[in-house]
Amino acid sequence: MKLSKKSMTVLSFTLGACLFVSTAFADTLLGSGYDRLKDSAKNTATLMEKDLKNYTVEALYSLKDNDQTLLQASTFAKMDTVNQLSEENTVTKTAKGETTSSYSYSDKKLSVRKSGMDNTYYVTEYPADVNRKGPAEFSNPFKENGAAEIEKIVDAVVGSLKDYVQVEEGTDGGKVYSGSLSEAQVPAVVNAVSSFGIKQMLHDERDLPKIESDIFVKKVVGTAVENKAGYLENVTGDITLSGKDKNGVQHDLSLNVIVKLSEVGNTKIAMPDLTSAKVEKVSYSGGFSSKYVGTYKNDIIMDKDGKFEKIGERTVVITSVEGDKVTGKYSETVYPGFESEYPNKDAFNFEYNPATSSTFTYTDAKGEQKNGTIHPNSAGKVYFEMNIEVIDKNSWKSSSLKPYYDGEFRRIFE
Repeated sequence: MKLSKKSMTVLSFTLGACLFVSTAFADTLLGSGYDRLKDSAKNTATLMEKDLKNYTVEALYSLKDNDQTLLQASTFAKMDTVNQLSEENTVTKTAKGETTSSYSYSDKKLSVRKSGMDNTYYVTEYPADVNRKGPAEFSNPFKENGAAEIEKIVDAVVGSLKDYVQVEEGTDGGKVYSGSLSEAQVPAVVNAVSSFGIKQMLHDERDLPKIESDIFVKKVVGTAVENKAGYLENVTGDITLSGKDKNGVQHDLSLNVIVKLSEVGNTKIAMPDLTSAKVEKVSYSGGFSSKYVGTYKNDIIMDKDGKFEKIGERTVVITSVEGDKVTGKYSETVYPGFESEYPNKDAFNFEYNPATSSTFTYTDAKGEQKNGTIHPNSAGKVYFEMNIEVIDKNSWKSSSLKPYYDGEFRRIFE
């Protein structure tokens, strides 16, 4: 199972809001722990952006439905902001027991990536004049578009409870923030925010249970450790969100997250030794080459009456890859009888040039100009993302997706 960026954003926001509120009923030890925790999070982000020089981040998370594991994932990332080096290992395990892994290394001149059982290392070399974002640049979430508005929403949800956050002195001169809430202690306003967030998250995720009613926060437990240098080095959170699907079946959706920041100033990153490895060089035009010219498709699938049903197809045709430029077209076909479920069928041509922009523009079925992007996914596959929000010339983020959207396309071989 693969969660969309939209789903992880909503789920993370819900967890974060509840984590702040979860400490609201604890005893007061050092004044407003809520404000202290928020300031510590902001300070940590600022330091990671430019002052920590090098560090290691380890993130672990698992998602369960009624004690059945849907997804387990771990990421081990090293960053060197001075020399602009980065290295990352990711492992993901699905409910079916399928495990996938990926490795990447990047510096100012080149990037290296390897996926799963594929023994090939794909190496991309970048000319000095390419307008490329630094591989170890940290994007401060508190400075992104809309961050201030989200902070105000969280503050409003917490309200006057912020004066009761638990914070204790740590053994090494730092601070420890902690708290927990049971079902009976969760304020109604938090349940309202969570209910909205869950419905938005699950709307387009066919791999997750469709919780539609009686949604509430069942349990929240969270801790955050701030060291004496003033930044967070360990954050954990457990949240259980409960609700019923359209058949009245009760689901407890539990998310566990652990994030550790370590080896500050002591993180070493070295380019992998590829002397005896199988290496394939790819163009810096998003990793595309002429071998990607062809037709790619995936199914439009909806959940109807407790069953998955194919209601149409999406098609991406890459017509040419010349230098940095990738040219092609996108279209959607919906089967008769399902027009009301998928009323706006997109069809457009696109021209993507990663040397000049991280996205391309297109006109959707409503006549509105939108942004999209495309990049190789794995052997014989591409990932095509639509309706995204451009932050600046080097970065973008997912916006609301089309119904039942899946961005992974598989090559069609005639």
